[in-house]
Amino acid sequence: MMDFRVRMQLAEALGADNRWYCSQACGREVDDCEALLNHFVKSGGAKDFARRFDEAMGNLNRWYCCQFFGYEVHDPETLWKYYMEYRSGVGAGSSESCKSAGR
Repeated sequence: MMDFRVRMQLAEALGADNRWYCSQACGREVDDCEALLNHFVKSGGAKDFARRFDEAMGNLNRWYCCQFFGYEVHDPETLWKYYMEYRSGVGAGSSESCKSAGR
């Protein structure tokens, strides 16, 4: 079974946002997984993912997450979902702005 961090990073690298940015950079639609992964790394996506993942697993986010749920949280998936929704600045509102921008 693939590690949670790797699954989330691959989801971002192969996801719609990176596909759009990669296609814009190449001037054509890009569906090739290797090209998407290369773009994700070269454009700073992997570095940004690492920063956000470390913040999501860190003590401060864990504290906020525990306060939100009312119990001790140790599950990486729960910490990541909480961080992405409430603390990263790229939660649900961001998806709407991407949709309205045509991405």
